[in-house]
Amino acid sequence: MWTMGFLLPHAPILVPEVAARSGSGTAKTLEGLRSVGGRLKELAPDHILLLDPHAVSDRTFTVVNPGSFVGDLGDFGARSVSITLEGAAEEGERLFEHISSFIPSSSYRPSKVDLDYAAVVPLHLLGPLLGKTPSMVLANPTTIDYRQAFELGRHLRKFVSRRKWGLVASGDLSHRLTRNAPSGFHPDGRVLDEAIVEALKRSSPDPVFSLPDQVIRNAGECGLRSVLALIGLSMSGPIEVISYEFPFGVGYATALLDLSGEGK
Repeated sequence: MWTMGFLLPHAPILVPEVAARSGSGTAKTLEGLRSVGGRLKELAPDHILLLDPHAVSDRTFTVVNPGSFVGDLGDFGARSVSITLEGAAEEGERLFEHISSFIPSSSYRPSKVDLDYAAVVPLHLLGPLLGKTPSMVLANPTTIDYRQAFELGRHLRKFVSRRKWGLVASGDLSHRLTRNAPSGFHPDGRVLDEAIVEALKRSSPDPVFSLPDQVIRNAGECGLRSVLALIGLSMSGPIEVISYEFPFGVGYATALLDLSGEGK
């Protein structure tokens, strides 16, 4: 059964060990995470599906389920920030079989997979809050379109398991919110981020799906599919928006879906 879903940004600057090198910080995001720390231990899953929009992927939606995952933030001057997780083995294969019944997909099961920063950052932030180390499977959602991402979440909710599962939706929002943003400024960045936050609060994709496609393209997002999968998983149940900020011209949102009442 699903116990939780969590939207987490993935910029390395969110990690204190990286932020300390630049003298910068992301106060709202870190304060928000601390505020839900105690609750997450009750929701801690045995297995995680991590949606990582920067993961290496084929053109087909691919469920990556290796013997182990490893990664660190050495490229950002913080090699001590490292992750080692086991793959979800046969339980992960069961999840793949469920996903492949409604989305054309493939399974990749090597002995080891190196994680990129968009996986390491949210896993590093989340790990201490869970109080346990789950096993994991990974997929890059950018191989499907926005509506398919929403439907992915809805179909995931139908996955039946005696084990506890959690969805970790990795993704930053618009990259074009200020003049000094990495991708430059565009007014549609704020339009998209406001629609995403409203969609999370309403547990509905409608605020996003009502936007013209050009607005979404102009905003320069990377995490919208992750967000939509989380909304789909909610099945219109409440999602708590914990924080939102854009200190570097990139939108960082955190949101928690508590499914602890599932099956009760």
